[in-house]
Amino acid sequence: MVGRNGDGAVCDRSANASLDRIVPANPVSLPIAIRVFPALKPTEPKSRKNKLWRRPRAMFVFDTETRTDASQRLTFGSYRFFVDNQLREEGLFHADDLPAKDRKTLEKYVAAQNRRGTHFLLLTRREFLTKLYKAVYKGRAMLVGFNLPFDVSRIAFTARPARGRFAGGFSLAIWSYIKSGVERPSTRRPSVGIKHIDSKRALKGFTARFGPDASDLIPEDSTTGEPEKGYKFRGHMLDLRTLAFALTDRAYSLDSACRAFGVEHGKQHVTRHGVITKKYIDYNRRDVQATSELAVKLLAEYAKHPINLQPTKAYSPASIGKAYLRAMGITPILERQPHFPAAYLGFAQTAFFGGRTSAHVRKVPVPVVYVDFLSMYPTVNSLMDLWRFVIARKVRVIDHCQAEIKSFLGSLTPQKLFCAKTWKRLPAFVKLIPNGDLLPSRAKYSSASNDWQVAANHLYASDHAVSEGLWFSLPDVVASVLLTGRIPQIVDAFKLVPVGKLAGPRPVMLGGEVLVNPRTQDLFRTVIEQRKSIAKEKGQIPEGYG
Repeated sequence: MVGRNGDGAVCDRSANASLDRIVPANPVSLPIAIRVFPALKPTEPKSRKNKLWRRPRAMFVFDTETRTDASQRLTFGSYRFFVDNQLREEGLFHADDLPAKDRKTLEKYVAAQNRRGTHFLLLTRREFLTKLYKAVYKGRAMLVGFNLPFDVSRIAFTARPARGRFAGGFSLAIWSYIKSGVERPSTRRPSVGIKHIDSKRALKGFTARFGPDASDLIPEDSTTGEPEKGYKFRGHMLDLRTLAFALTDRAYSLDSACRAFGVEHGKQHVTRHGVITKKYIDYNRRDVQATSELAVKLLAEYAKHPINLQPTKAYSPASIGKAYLRAMGITPILERQPHFPAAYLGFAQTAFFGGRTSAHVRKVPVPVVYVDFLSMYPTVNSLMDLWRFVIARKVRVIDHCQAEIKSFLGSLTPQKLFCAKTWKRLPAFVKLIPNGDLLPSRAKYSSASNDWQVAANHLYASDHAVSEGLWFSLPDVVASVLLTGRIPQIVDAFKLVPVGKLAGPRPVMLGGEVLVNPRTQDLFRTVIEQRKSIAKEKGQIPEGYG
């Protein structure tokens, strides 16, 4: 594919050309990437009768401080252990190679705390890890931190590339043993697998161990209390940065999260890091206190949602949204309709580019109209009436309808796009041969970056791709028609039509407060209305605006 670079263009009418093509005078050729739908081996549908997850009674919260050089190796940290929200134990731990001077500072601090009647411990890293193993692995307490993967990596002995479900990430050897004066990773205790999704989310859990005890093989939801061969306890690892993001769709620091959720003892600040002083130890302990109080606030907020998804697996707002669909009794379309033609799933997948808005006029004063999109994705879903697909008994494909699509595009005007009936005709996909049409594409646009990025460009098909064509969603094609003033060369098209309704969707209480009946209400619209209502109550938007 090529993108236009320059104002001049010529029309290619050579005998070898299969169509008239507008070729840029200075084309830039870029390979593009498209998503695919992998044809996996068919499997039995997973049971949706998930057993309820029981929150552990115990909670183990910790935080680490590190050197300020590039290694960021552990210096010291602190922890708190709770049972039934009651503080049972608190202490400090330090790196095995901590200088004697710094160790002396920690010892004086702990002695001063104990003179006040506080039962306060000072542990080596290995002693701390023994407590962690008993509480979090054997006792199955919830391990809590803010940016938990970083803190777990600081107490690890070594790391290696992960395999299995954490492939592409790291396997952190937390526990070790010493033989002949050499420290080695323990095979009789699990490692911690971590695979980052992005800056806010990571898959994390215990890996398998050699020779597990019978008690380690008892599943969390076991009704018999008997071990099950092959079971792996993955742990209850709660990263509060991830949970705060899942609940709000906003990225937080510990400081901003404490302020947003009304934590009484929020994060403190110091002017200098890396030097162990009484003030710095107080700072670290306050982080653990703030983290533990934030955990209580976030878990209470999460409990308002009537969903069967443990908070340690709520990776994003989408995770919570999918859990709501399960609570409503709405199963994925391939479970309702297992014989849906996979080819059309592939076509639709290649047409998915996510949200993208590009400015085509820069540094030029032009008249504008300010338009506020409140909750853009739910708004688009609601305007296109996509909820009817979510609750449909099945979805029917009407293929080879390019003549109908061409007629629709030919009759479009900006005024017609303000008509609600028009929006409901947009669930369709179009295969076309780009010829200067303004369409989204995914490519490596910068030589300084190795990332595949999405942009809206004037696309042109290279000679070898002329007869192939690419699939795009109809709304993207509509945008191109409005911006270029011409209809692309369409070679195929299909549209989707919902048929019937699911037999038994169940009403749910959204956030524990708002009743939503999926058979009669559009969940997308309800979410928008509630978000706007809450914003008005907090004074974030003026009445009647947004």
